[in-house]
Amino acid sequence: MALLPNKGRTGSTPLGRMGDVFQQPPFWVGVAGVLAWAGGPRGRRAALRGSACYAASAIAANVVIKPFVGRSRPPGAGRGRPGPVTSSFPSGHAATELAFVFGASQELPALFAPLAATTVLAHWSLVRSGGHYPSDVVVGGAVGIAIAAAAWKLWPVREASGENPAHRQCDVRRPSRSPGQPAALTEPRRAPGFAGQHPPRPGAD
Repeated sequence: MALLPNKGRTGSTPLGRMGDVFQQPPFWVGVAGVLAWAGGPRGRRAALRGSACYAASAIAANVVIKPFVGRSRPPGAGRGRPGPVTSSFPSGHAATELAFVFGASQELPALFAPLAATTVLAHWSLVRSGGHYPSDVVVGGAVGIAIAAAAWKLWPVREASGENPAHRQCDVRRPSRSPGQPAALTEPRRAPGFAGQHPPRPGAD
């Protein structure tokens, strides 16, 4: 698979050429590989979650939605190369990229800003190169975000200790009393009077 669009449609600026690379699946495979290799346990979980969201959104956009739409590509989209032969709507690239970003960021929130910046360049490249209409990219991105949101609900993120923060409950317990410690320091203070009785009222005989 080529890392750049066909000749004549590549970016003319450094940011444009970066966007041409960022829109390609091998780039995101590399991101997942780096996270799994150098990111420790949380990085491996981020790579797994991001890759799972990427794959699910690819199926949703390319297999489930595209066959029922059949929108033609912008004029000249396949010039100089075979294809693309699939429907232009929605953008599978936009769906998979945003699904990976939001999925991986659920495990490592610090990933969101840099990965979101790459998707901005990638999505601009999709429109600039003539591969998609802007509406294809917008709806494709919405599909990816929906897949990541479903993963958040169906596949809860766990903290390092293994506790699910969504299911955390407040646990209030009475402090324990060490041997030799006076009971007054641990037991709740009671109203004056006899146990189980109300204190005498003023003036009562």
